[in-house]
Amino acid sequence: MVNERGNRLRKLGYEQLKHLTDAPTEQISVESRSATISLIVQFLPSDAIRVVVQGFMKGRLLPMIRDVALDGFYKYPDETMASLTADDLYKFD
Repeated sequence: MVNERGNRLRKLGYEQLKHLTDAPTEQISVESRSATISLIVQFLPSDAIRVVVQGFMKGRLLPMIRDVALDGFYKYPDETMASLTADDLYKFD
């Protein structure tokens, strides 16, 4: 679900993404496990926008442990994009 959401967001333009800074966290249920999906939109000094989709789900065997899924990218005013590195995503884990 996180990757699918990230793919949909990649299709949006720079101006559209600028307006998603206050997107609410979604509470969902997947296979009877509660989960959340959050969208993080950050403006960078370079005028790029960092977009991160962050999903948390209670563990299947140990509910006190959470499974985490992350997807993200940078979008620039000229509509070009770059992927977030593993180090970039690690900050959101």
